[in-house]
Amino acid sequence: MISLIRGSLNARLRANIIRTQPQITPGYRIPWGASLTTTFQLRQSSTLDPVSVKEKPRSFPTKGFPIIEADQPAEEEQLFDYSAYRYYPVYIGEIFQDRYQVYIHNSVFHRELPFYQHIAPRMSSDHAGRENIRRFLDSFTVTGPDGRHIVLVQEPACISLFDLKERMPEDRFSEEMVKSILTELLQALDFLHTECKAVHTDVHIGNLLACVDDSENARFKGIEESEMTEPSARKQVSHDRTIYLSRAILPREGPLRLSDFGEARIGPGPYDYPAMPMPYRAPEILLAVPWSYPVDIWCIGLTACDLLGLDRLFSADHTAGDMYEAAHLAELIAVLGPPPAAFLALNPGEAARFWDEEGRWKDIVPIPDTGMLESLEGQLGLPLGFVKFMRRSLTWMPNERASAKDLLQDPWLKD
Repeated sequence: MISLIRGSLNARLRANIIRTQPQITPGYRIPWGASLTTTFQLRQSSTLDPVSVKEKPRSFPTKGFPIIEADQPAEEEQLFDYSAYRYYPVYIGEIFQDRYQVYIHNSVFHRELPFYQHIAPRMSSDHAGRENIRRFLDSFTVTGPDGRHIVLVQEPACISLFDLKERMPEDRFSEEMVKSILTELLQALDFLHTECKAVHTDVHIGNLLACVDDSENARFKGIEESEMTEPSARKQVSHDRTIYLSRAILPREGPLRLSDFGEARIGPGPYDYPAMPMPYRAPEILLAVPWSYPVDIWCIGLTACDLLGLDRLFSADHTAGDMYEAAHLAELIAVLGPPPAAFLALNPGEAARFWDEEGRWKDIVPIPDTGMLESLEGQLGLPLGFVKFMRRSLTWMPNERASAKDLLQDPWLKD
């Protein structure tokens, strides 16, 4: 039997591992968790051990594990929008489809099936970026107490770069590692934009997964054995719902995969409704301007800062209420300088809320004294070339941002 695990997409999410049952190939694991569209996720190995598929289901320990107190939020309960009905109440040892047995537990949100169906014919392309897209392998449905859940079967991964960064010295990656990561990310985006005609809209280090080679199946088997000898801590929420704590798996050498396509848009657009996590929102979304591929390029610059451990350029305080857009735009002015008149002309009515007829900021919110992009030069030994790279990604005008293909040839990235 082959056992695989995938890392969570978020520090607060958990991962399930699935074991195959007799005469079923290949091996999978389940990171489950239903969203409002009731989806969750699995993984598959392309390397099969013909003996292992004959193994019988295992009986996992029912005692000897740490208990989480009822008043202590755990795992998905710590998500700001958590609702139990969105999650299928999986338990360790549960069997699905007569082939998958859960032995490590985790929850994630997924509305990805339409996206994967769209890109399936394009995954045979010779474009290098297809190797940086998380693989979809299968899907099925399962019925829980609150309705049906769609299960996605995907390849194994270890950990998100968000989680991995927290384990790095000084909580950051080196400049050379960042260049390598950005290269793979840009390859993925170029593939999405040019081959798949899709916009991701949710690019950040929590959605970049360090994957493993299929030859590491034995490593996942060790995780399964750990569940037998040291059962996961858990919280009994009700008679039919248990929450288990995660197990972290550190990666070895392997590809980087862009993941979580639940917010992806199929087709170039333009789209005219809000998208992107608040701290990552591009200027055109803040000004309610139709948007397309360039919103993903905006995230490249912000992701570079996150990876390098630099101070976040834009805090985008979501608690500011009606002043949120003004506060975010003020931060953009502090970092990028005033917007060109052409940007304000993209939506004059909305722009009039924040700028006067001469294009002067109305000071609804003071412009913070954070320093412009050029102030990044010298921080952590970063060269001027890095600032120039950032300037190609972070622009007021969407049509002035470099494409993913162009950024792959950037002198700083290739140095």
